[in-house]
Amino acid sequence: MTQHHIYFLISNQHFVPTGGIGSFFRGFQRMANHFGWHVTVIMDAEPYKAAQAMKEAAQKQGSFIIPSQPVKYSGHNPDNSRYSKEVPNHFRVQNFKSALCKALEVEPPTHLLINTPEAGLAVLEMGLHEQTPTTFYTHHENLVLNPIPKSSKFGPSYMEMLLRIVGTPGITTATQSDYNVERMKHLELSAPPVVLPMPIPDPQLLQPYHGERKGVLFIGRHEPRKQPAVFAQKVAQAGLPAKVLTRQNSEQKFTKTFNKHGITDYEMKSEITGQEKADFIRSARIAFHPAKLESYGFSAMETLAAGLPTLLVHEYGWWQAFIEEGVQITPVRDAQNMLRELYERPLQTAANHAVQQEQQTFAIWDQYLNAAHLQD
Repeated sequence: MTQHHIYFLISNQHFVPTGGIGSFFRGFQRMANHFGWHVTVIMDAEPYKAAQAMKEAAQKQGSFIIPSQPVKYSGHNPDNSRYSKEVPNHFRVQNFKSALCKALEVEPPTHLLINTPEAGLAVLEMGLHEQTPTTFYTHHENLVLNPIPKSSKFGPSYMEMLLRIVGTPGITTATQSDYNVERMKHLELSAPPVVLPMPIPDPQLLQPYHGERKGVLFIGRHEPRKQPAVFAQKVAQAGLPAKVLTRQNSEQKFTKTFNKHGITDYEMKSEITGQEKADFIRSARIAFHPAKLESYGFSAMETLAAGLPTLLVHEYGWWQAFIEEGVQITPVRDAQNMLRELYERPLQTAANHAVQQEQQTFAIWDQYLNAAHLQD
């Protein structure tokens, strides 16, 4: 077995247990532990308090490096805390370069795995991609969705940074699904992105569950693109109880939405992880994710991993990322009927297919890193 030392570059903004990018890190860390790979986390600044447990786990299972004296800034941009359009944060780039220099003094990596665009810029400016196999792992909406959503907060200079990263020889672009590769064809990259499935961040989802199962589950924020009102309307029309896993600042909004649609039988939790999160997901009977836009779809990944019948809307094509996982599809006009049908089906008692899929995911990553190591 090849011994890998991977620098995992991630910003403190993304290093949170409940976010999509933070979830990718947690899943990758699990996989690295399985294979015995050494992971050094390279971060631009001290992580948030909510991520202290993640930091401690990273330190216990590998290394964790931030700049000795990180440059401080407010918000997403250096001279204004809230731009209407986000630009590359050059202070963040400087911090990543400082952290990389600090790490290189200890031990160089066998692979660079980048999940934050400004970290990619730091690697380019230092020329590290010319010496070490480098992967930019992304589901960034500006790269995956075409045309770019009108609501996108990223400005032209930010888009230029993304295109520079994915267009540079020596950097391999990777994403979670074949469907994402298809959607990224508009970028006309010299080489198509590599498909590297995302490891499950919470292994508890894969464990057998023998508790009560009740309710239709929604995972995500209360925001227009997730269509919480459609969820509430269709669940109400189906006459079924609801379950919601969301962020704390979305709880009141969901309560108002449920009141508007006459849903009184519901359960809601926010900001939970690990066993508590897995148990809450698995305590639902089915899941319904009516989102219009998803650059990947972490909510569906989690509910499918837990073995829940998972319903997506046909009109919004992101269900194609999960067609091989057995996702259910419905036109939005018939969603209430499909919800009732799925809810009345006998509970699944067979072995969870996601366990086998995870083994395949681990094997794909192992082969990919070994091949990159041999080519170096």
